[in-house]
Amino acid sequence: MSTRQYHNQRRLVQILSLAVFILIPAFGLFRIDVDTGDFTILNRQVWWSDYFLMLGSTVMLIAAGVMSYSTIGAIWCGWACPQNTVSEWANNLTRRMLGKRADVSVAGEGMTVAADKNKFVNWLVLAVSFLGISLVTGIVPLFYFYPPEQVWALITFTLDPKLSEFMSLLYLVFVVGVFLDIAVIRYFWCDYACLYRLGYRLFRNKDALHIQYDESRSGECAKCNYCATSCIIGIDPRKFTNADTCINCAECVDACTRLHDRKGGELPGLLKYESSQQRPTSMLGRMMALARRFNWVGVIFIVGTALFVWGLHKYQPYDIVAYRAERATAASVSDYRVRISNKLYTPAELTLSVSGLPEGSYQLDADHLSLGPAERASVNLRISRDLPKGLHRVDIRARAADGWEGHFEVTHFTASK
Repeated sequence: MSTRQYHNQRRLVQILSLAVFILIPAFGLFRIDVDTGDFTILNRQVWWSDYFLMLGSTVMLIAAGVMSYSTIGAIWCGWACPQNTVSEWANNLTRRMLGKRADVSVAGEGMTVAADKNKFVNWLVLAVSFLGISLVTGIVPLFYFYPPEQVWALITFTLDPKLSEFMSLLYLVFVVGVFLDIAVIRYFWCDYACLYRLGYRLFRNKDALHIQYDESRSGECAKCNYCATSCIIGIDPRKFTNADTCINCAECVDACTRLHDRKGGELPGLLKYESSQQRPTSMLGRMMALARRFNWVGVIFIVGTALFVWGLHKYQPYDIVAYRAERATAASVSDYRVRISNKLYTPAELTLSVSGLPEGSYQLDADHLSLGPAERASVNLRISRDLPKGLHRVDIRARAADGWEGHFEVTHFTASK
């Protein structure tokens, strides 16, 4: 068996999770459109009026987090969380440049630097490395606010100057934030500010996957602390307490296994992944055990999924609304503004029509609109003041080239001439 059984697997998962973290906004799975202030889910603008999508996705996300607490535990933190990945990299580089016991984070016991490593060159290399990774990593959050083509245009200095100024400022904020994070914050964020960790402390249970120490063989490691020195967050896996923040990275498991292999022992290491529940042998048994773990949270997750799917089914890719323009004559408002919104990130062709008014009694500035991705446009509708006195129902209809149809009805009042 490999003495680095979990280490290499974890590195692969960390790389893949970073790639997924970038691809999620790049492919439009989720993003915040700063131009309109709307969420983007599955390449669709999601407004607050799309409440099934909003509510469903929120319920799914929260329920999935609670479900993970009772199954994989803190595996997410040690294997896939980008914050942990960059913090671990920063810790490794710091110890390489400033000593094996070096600690410069705000969560540590104070600055600790090896005497033979406390040199200007070492500090310079460390600072330049942190700045370099910050400049690269600071680009990633931009994908959650801008389309990939705009981010690429910023990188290649071909972006519209009007947009470039704000994006550059936002990028600078991200770079400074990342630099402070990897330089001094690191695991302090995980311990005191991470919502996932807060939820894990509130909802975790003994059935979740965790690192288990075989106390029955504790005599084998009476004078050994190799597992503790291998822990990337500095805890002793043999003496867990409720206050410990183990991230289930399994570096201690690999360390203990590696030491036993070197000694030629027949028994495995004293540390391993374990769940308090016995693993059923049949597929039906596994499903039933999983359902018992999820309990009511699983039901909530299913409800959230159903709401989300229903929201996708009922989603309106375009929106039409009409309102009174700022022109009025006596008690009669004669002009309306019709606003058409394309909620998709693909171009759209739409035609407009008006019913409920006699021919020649109204004028529509345009009956055909070509909208770009996520673009909005307005058209003026002018109604003649020569209509008979009273209320007139006006139906404004829009039809897209993809077959979508929508309408908006206004009640127009004509006073006496």
